[in-house]
Amino acid sequence: MLRQHDLLKGELQDFAVGARGTLHLYANTAALTDFLPSRLAPWLAQRPNLHIELKERTSADIVRTVAAGLAQAGVVSDAVQAPGLVLEPVAKDHLVLIMAAAHPLVAHSKLSLQDVLHEPFVGLMPGNALQDHLDEHARAAGHAWVQRIRMKTFEGLCQMVAHGVGLGIVPQGVASRYRRRHGFVARPLSDAWAKRSLCLCYQDWGALSKPMQRLLQHLGSKETV
Repeated sequence: MLRQHDLLKGELQDFAVGARGTLHLYANTAALTDFLPSRLAPWLAQRPNLHIELKERTSADIVRTVAAGLAQAGVVSDAVQAPGLVLEPVAKDHLVLIMAAAHPLVAHSKLSLQDVLHEPFVGLMPGNALQDHLDEHARAAGHAWVQRIRMKTFEGLCQMVAHGVGLGIVPQGVASRYRRRHGFVARPLSDAWAKRSLCLCYQDWGALSKPMQRLLQHLGSKETV
């Protein structure tokens, strides 16, 4: 009984310090792909009894979910409106246009979405949070863009673009990762909504559980503890 008491006491202590249990975190595509893996890997490896359930949503969906009290926190783009919520910047997340090295648009140093909507594109699968976000901006620009093919992964998209299948729009970090391997060219998007930062999103710090506070403190730090 004493042993069981000690075990239970240890487990409760783990819960209290955020080292045990399951945390639910919502994130947009860029955060899931580029920001969270390197941040979470060493931190989570040190907490073998802690589980994190990541859910991919658009930034607008995450803001609505957090505002409604259905989620404690998420990682979103600061391009979204979030009245009544805290947005804490943690990383840059600019979107860039990518194209084959021989594409005529390589001559331009900067382009807007409106400039290129007449071109064929390579996109991500329907339901992908970033793709849904881009589709909204294409509709707002009043032009139905041509998606020649939709890929499941960023690398697949980059390969298609490098072979001249169409243009693509990806986070800058993704472009940097695959550019040397596949030989495409990246150009900044001049649209204000493309110059984004990733932000932690929550209602009130004091209302967060202690484990979630510890997770967000880590994600917001410059150190990878």
